[in-house]
Amino acid sequence: MKKIALLAVFALMGAALATEPTQPGQAWAINDSGSDTVSLSETIKVIIPTRYALHLTEDSWTINLNDVPAANQDWSLNSGYDLPEEACYLVPKSVKTVDDLRAYILDGGVLRPAYNYPAIYDYNDDGEIADTEKGTLICLNKKILQKFSNDPDGWELSVQVTSNSDSGFGVFGLGDRIMPEGPQDGFTTTTLPYGPDVVASGQGTTGGWLDDLILEGFWFDGTEAAGNYEITVTFSLAGL
Repeated sequence: MKKIALLAVFALMGAALATEPTQPGQAWAINDSGSDTVSLSETIKVIIPTRYALHLTEDSWTINLNDVPAANQDWSLNSGYDLPEEACYLVPKSVKTVDDLRAYILDGGVLRPAYNYPAIYDYNDDGEIADTEKGTLICLNKKILQKFSNDPDGWELSVQVTSNSDSGFGVFGLGDRIMPEGPQDGFTTTTLPYGPDVVASGQGTTGGWLDDLILEGFWFDGTEAAGNYEITVTFSLAGL
């Protein structure tokens, strides 16, 4: 059986050698008198086109405040995991602005699961509603954006946001973190259209497919108006 297999290999080689070469030209060499070696060279041409590519692991999500998707537990920066769930949380009534929210979270403030809209719940089950048990609603979503660039000069990722309405949806925010623990950037806006805004960039190629963690959120801070909104988030990858 081994002889038969070997003969088959030689037969395939013979068929290949009998075909016309794919590259023009030939090379030959004869060893010089008195030399026991001979050498020659071939030229291999490799053509690699410039390529940019994106893959988004989730291309849509829906927030229906008639049925608020509550988180399973409280969250803070001291919770032991750095990002909250894909769910909705109550933001205390005392938090009024984006800067307030940022400071509250960085100071270790706790976001509690939100069970309804508007956000109010008797967490202590004492029959009373404290100021910390009512407030505004923030809903979050996470996904992975994978990007590929073989541009040796570098790349940048930008985001543009449009909608069927220029406002009324509260505050929209997007954060980008190059995985696993790379640079991060993002933005918030209350009006649309917004961008394009560069949220990530790098020198050289991406080194294959490079993952970014995308965190999106809507903070219904009290400025939102009843209605149906459709938001379009466009990610663009370009060379430098």
